Amino acid sequence: MLQPLPTEKKEVRLNLKLSTLQFYLLLALFSLMFTSIWSYNAFLKIEQENDRITTEAIPISNAASQLFPLLLDQELTVRSYLLNQNDQTFQQFKNTNAELKETIATLKMLDQRHPILKQLLAEEAIPLILRTDGFYEQQIRWIQSNQIERATLKRYSGMDYVNQFRPINAKINQDIDKIIQEATDRSKQASASAKWVIVIVVSVAVLLLMAFLQTFRLERSQQALIHRSLHDALTGIPNRRAFDEHLEASFTAAREQQTDVGLILIDVDEFKLYNDTYGHLKGDWCLQKVAATLKKQAGEFGLVSRYGGEEFAVILTEHVGQITHVAERIRSEILRLKIEHSAYEPLCQLSVSIGLAVARPDETLTEGDLIVLADQALYRAKSSGRNQISSYEAS
Repeated sequence: MLQPLPTEKKEVRLNLKLSTLQFYLLLALFSLMFTSIWSYNAFLKIEQENDRITTEAIPISNAASQLFPLLLDQELTVRSYLLNQNDQTFQQFKNTNAELKETIATLKMLDQRHPILKQLLAEEAIPLILRTDGFYEQQIRWIQSNQIERATLKRYSGMDYVNQFRPINAKINQDIDKIIQEATDRSKQASASAKWVIVIVVSVAVLLLMAFLQTFRLERSQQALIHRSLHDALTGIPNRRAFDEHLEASFTAAREQQTDVGLILIDVDEFKLYNDTYGHLKGDWCLQKVAATLKKQAGEFGLVSRYGGEEFAVILTEHVGQITHVAERIRSEILRLKIEHSAYEPLCQLSVSIGLAVARPDETLTEGDLIVLADQALYRAKSSGRNQISSYEAS
C-alpha cells in the first residue's frame, strides 16, 4: 500500500523546482517594472532640467548678452547719422532701438525666477537705457532740425552712457553665469540619480539575456543552416532544392488560381570547353558572373536559381507574359559581358542558350512536365547553333 511514495516525492520536488523558476521570473519581472518606473521618473527629471536650460537659462543669457552690443551699436549709428544725415543710417538706428526694446521685453518675461537679475534690470539697467534713449532722441531731433552744431557738441556724450553700462553688464553676466551653473548642476544631479537606475536595469536585462541567449544562438544557427541549404555556395543564388520547392509552390498556387507558370532554362554554351581551356577557377568565376547577370536582369521577374552545373533557371508566375522579353535580356546581357571564349568558334566569347516553357497546371500536368518542356526547348536552341532562344508552350 505504501510503495508509491517515492514517486510522489519526485513529483513534489518537480513542482517545487517549477515554482522556484516561476519565483525568479516573477522577481525579474517586478524588478524590471520597479526600475522602469524609477528610470522614467529619473529621466523625466533630467528632461525637465534640460528644458529649463533650453527655455529659460539660455534665452536669458542670449537676451541679456545683447544689451551692451545694442547700446554700443546705437551710439555708433547716431554718430554716423550726425556725420552724413543719411536716411539709411537713421533707419538702422530705428531698427537697433526696436531690437533693444524687444530684448528688454523678453528679459522682463524671463527673469521671474531670478530676483538678482530682475533687480539689476529694474533698478540699474533699464533706467540707464531709458536715459540713453532720451539722449539719442534729443540728438536725432537736433540733427533733423538742422541744429548740427548743438548735436556735434554732444556727440561723445553717448559714450558716457555706454561706459556707465559696462559695470552693470558685468553684473548681469555674473548672474547669468550663476543661473546657467545652477541649471547645469541640477541636471547633473538628476543624471547621477539616473545612473544607478541604468546600472540596475542593465543588470536585470543581462540576467534575462543570458537566460535566452542560447535560444537566440540556436535560432540563428538554424536560420543560417536553412539559408545554406537553399543557396548555392559558389554563386550565392538559390540552389536546385530551392528551385524545386518554389516550383512546387508556384504550381499549387497557379492550379488554385487558374494562372500560368513560366520556366526559363539557361545553359552556358560550351562550358566544358571553357573549363578545359581556362581552368576550373576561371570556370567558377565565369559561373559567378553569369549568376550575377541573371539576378540583375531577371531577379525582379521571378526566382533565379542554379539548376545544376552550368545550367540556371528562372521561374515566373506574375510576369509570365514577359517571359520572352526576360529571356532576351538575359541572352543579350551575357553577350555584353564580353567574356573571352577563344575555343568557342566562331563567336569566341561566352554565350548562353535558352529554353522557354509556359503552362497552366491542371490535374495531369506536373512540375516535372514543365521542366521537360523547357528542357526540350533548350535542346532545340542548342541544336540550332546555340546563343539562341527556343520556346515551347502547352495549355
